[in-house]
Amino acid sequence: MTHVSKRRMEPGTERKIVDTFMHALFAASIPRGKARVHALLTPTERIMLAKRLAIITMLDRDHSYYRIAQTLNVSVSTIRRLHRRLLAGHFDPLCRVFNRNLSFVDYVEMFLSAGMPSIAGPRHQKRLNALRTGRRPR
Repeated sequence: MTHVSKRRMEPGTERKIVDTFMHALFAASIPRGKARVHALLTPTERIMLAKRLAIITMLDRDHSYYRIAQTLNVSVSTIRRLHRRLLAGHFDPLCRVFNRNLSFVDYVEMFLSAGMPSIAGPRHQKRLNALRTGRRPR
C-alpha cells in the first residue's frame, strides 16, 4: 500500500517536484519513459494504476459498476469515487487519449509490459513494438 505524508509542502516546492517528475518520465522516448515507470513503481503500484486507468476507461464507455467490480476485482466505493471525479472533469485529458483508435486492451498491455521483454514470442513482440510506436497493430 502506498503512503504519502499528510504534511503538505509549500505549493511552489510541490509544483517544482511534480514538474521535474513529469519531465523525467515523459521527456525521453516512449520506451525510455516506460522503463522509468517500471523502475520507479513497484508491481503493486503498477497494477493499482492500471486498474484505475481501466476503471476510468470502462466508466467512460458506460459499463456498469457491477461489471467493472467483477472484471477488475475492485470495490464499488473505489469505482464510485473515480466516477465522481470523472463526471467533474478531472480525467478529461486521459479520456481524450483513450478515445483514440487503440483499444483499451492495447493500452493496458502497453502499460503492463512497460519495458519488459515479450514472453509470447516474436509475433507478440511485433505487436508490442507497434503499440509502443503509436501504430495500430495488425
